[in-house]
Amino acid sequence: MKHKINVLFLAVSVGLICLFFFETPYFIHLLVTVGLLFFIIMSFGVLFMKFNYFLHSVNRIKNDFVLLTFDDGPDPEKTQIVLEILAKHNIKAVFFMVGNRAEQHPELVKRVVAEGHIIGNHSYAHNNFMSLFSKKKLKADIEKSQTVLEGLSGRKIPFFRPPIGYTNPTYAKVLKEMNLTNIGWTLRSYDSVYKEPNKLIERLMSKIALGNIVLLHDNLQVTVDSLDHFIAQASANGIKFANGDTIKTIQHA
Repeated sequence: MKHKINVLFLAVSVGLICLFFFETPYFIHLLVTVGLLFFIIMSFGVLFMKFNYFLHSVNRIKNDFVLLTFDDGPDPEKTQIVLEILAKHNIKAVFFMVGNRAEQHPELVKRVVAEGHIIGNHSYAHNNFMSLFSKKKLKADIEKSQTVLEGLSGRKIPFFRPPIGYTNPTYAKVLKEMNLTNIGWTLRSYDSVYKEPNKLIERLMSKIALGNIVLLHDNLQVTVDSLDHFIAQASANGIKFANGDTIKTIQHA
């Protein structure tokens, strides 16, 4: 809806400029200004899901707990450690899995489900340029991952998160057709940037709040090294994480 309004604004603005300023010195400057404004708004829409510009994304939860989410797995070593840490603290999470990695490690997909976690679709090949795909190619990738994940888990996969977090009108159309809910985040850990566990923990602890959806990656060593200490510190500060009972409410996000 926001994108449609922006396009309508562009069309009306260009029409008015042509009508009233066509033969004036301001004509080109006004067109460039309006075009630049449109481009900036579009860019924010692509780069930041939280603005819900192209499609509605669930970027936080209304409940009084924190939801941990993990992207880019499953990883044959690190995902297992993450699962052990979550089990130690009785925490349930959402794992946004890459289809071709799930195919390579089907036992981990089954373990994630067996231990009470939710699986989400994170594309089949995690191509960093997916936002440039045609609708046909984009849908084929997401459908392929959906088939793999549902086949291995034995569960319906209701959620999707795009690689890198970019969205656009094509994503909006495909996800609507596939009846998938796009899940964003409230707190981005930047565990792909931080290399030292103490720095990552410091960032998370400075931002964490009830209702947050936290973005982490279960294929990164720094996440594995930080997770147990982060959960312990956050819990000591009164933060509650999703458990076996509360994770069920996520299905109705």
